[in-house]
Amino acid sequence: MAGTATQNQSSNLKQDEVFLRRSFHRSLLPCVLSILSENINILTDGILVGQRIGTDGLSAISLCVPVYLVLCVVGSFLVSGTAIQASKAIGRRQQEKSQRLYHTAIWSCLAASCLTTAVGLALSGPISALLCPDPAIRPLVREYNFITLIGALPKILIYIPFWFLRIDGRTKLVARMMLVMGGGNIALDLLFLYPMDMGIGGAALASVIATAVACALGFFWLCDQNSSFHLGSSWVTTRKEWKEIAATGSPSALNNLLQTLRMLTVNALLLWAGGSKLVAAFTAVNCISAFSLSVVDGVPQAASAMLGIYSGERDNDSAALLIRRELYTGFFCCGVFAVAVTLAADAIASAYGLPDGSLRFAMVCLSVGMFPALGCSVLSGYYNITGHVRWANALILCRVFLAAAISLYIALTLGMSPWWFLVLSEAATLALWYFAVSLYHRRHPEWTRYLLMDRSLEESGQVINFSVVGDTEHICEASGKIADFCRENRMDSRQVMRFSLAIEEVMAMIVQKNPDTAVRFDVRAFSVGEAMGIRIRYDGRAYDPFDHREFHGEEDLGIQLITGMMKQVVYQRTFGVNTVQLLL
Repeated sequence: MAGTATQNQSSNLKQDEVFLRRSFHRSLLPCVLSILSENINILTDGILVGQRIGTDGLSAISLCVPVYLVLCVVGSFLVSGTAIQASKAIGRRQQEKSQRLYHTAIWSCLAASCLTTAVGLALSGPISALLCPDPAIRPLVREYNFITLIGALPKILIYIPFWFLRIDGRTKLVARMMLVMGGGNIALDLLFLYPMDMGIGGAALASVIATAVACALGFFWLCDQNSSFHLGSSWVTTRKEWKEIAATGSPSALNNLLQTLRMLTVNALLLWAGGSKLVAAFTAVNCISAFSLSVVDGVPQAASAMLGIYSGERDNDSAALLIRRELYTGFFCCGVFAVAVTLAADAIASAYGLPDGSLRFAMVCLSVGMFPALGCSVLSGYYNITGHVRWANALILCRVFLAAAISLYIALTLGMSPWWFLVLSEAATLALWYFAVSLYHRRHPEWTRYLLMDRSLEESGQVINFSVVGDTEHICEASGKIADFCRENRMDSRQVMRFSLAIEEVMAMIVQKNPDTAVRFDVRAFSVGEAMGIRIRYDGRAYDPFDHREFHGEEDLGIQLITGMMKQVVYQRTFGVNTVQLLL
């Protein structure tokens, strides 16, 4: 009778987002602070140079942004591609492959940094002439570019700890690293521009030194005893793996490349329409826009490691819940940011040495445009991680460059404020996506309409997902639900009983080892082909219940029993939580 009651109750167990929300929110603030600190370099350079050197210096920094973005293209292409593939490998229990991808990121970034510096310095004159048609400002542009290119190595390498520390669940360290970079840049800017009077070259040098210190600190943490990644000489050798890295890294690289083209195009159009004063105003707008990326890009990046692992596991239910959580949280953050920058428009203008009232409408347009921008960013990040790379690249191409350039040209031609393009480019991209994905779903009904998920496993009953509170009653319910699933998927009845009781003991043991934490579990059971298994993800301290060093005699007989029943038992700690994979 008790067993029947348990089985009836087990049907009430469903997956919720409580556990997932905890994990996401732990990553969110450090990730937002990381991107915020990264963009402080641009902001402080702009403000301090504008105050110290004037509008010519401010325009020169704006014109030099494409060189910085080229370095971002190189770093983001190599590191995001390897990092996302590494997170997928972790989801598929391929630890050796994830290490090999980490080594590949390091060695390829070292080679690319040396090559970029050499080519950039050799062509620094022509590059400066291309970026700046005004001969009066060109010497400032060349000086800033020269120092930036000398510092290409840390500016490219810093992407490695930025991505891999997050996969390791150490997002607080990422935030500290980026705060060191931002705070160091401010301190060195003040030192080099004022007491030492080094001019625009001092601003560039401050950015390089601060980035180098932060990069060294990030690698120090990646090499300590708590890291899941270790230095080595192995790297990717097969053509297939390089194609996967290139495909996965292409959206991030394309975004930075198109940001470069966007800056060139916008600067050229604004110079044509309003001269250097309008370019200087755009420099201020662009710096605040960079701060908005702490929300627009920070929210999706906080979820990237989790989405990568869910993609490797083909866990559509968790991925869909995470996307919804990203949008809810992101829209709230957008609202807070929008109110702040709209109210501070005059103060921002004054900080950049611009007339009061000159940025009010620009801040309104930037604020409104953040909401569709967040939707585009969440979608492009999701599509990239889940293998729909063409959709990700199409969103980025339209949003970052095509829609922006076309809407700005139309606004200037019609005599409208140029700042309208900050709204129109984002809204037009989202509208085009909605139209395109609706057409695609009609032709391919096997995919879900918006997220393009293959839910055949869920619909056929081959996988189940549910969440469990870490108390005796709910753990018993979870054991009953797992037993039902195993029975429905042709497991021997005697094995079902032993297995469900052992699972119950494992979960109870995890709760006992975390007396100060309200432990919650996300459980996934799957039966695909000949493979059948259970994935249990739980928060709390790092604890492997199947570590033989933790066994203490008869009290662990159930765990030893379940170990003997399994083909493979894998414990991992990823994105700051524990995961046990049991393959029958």
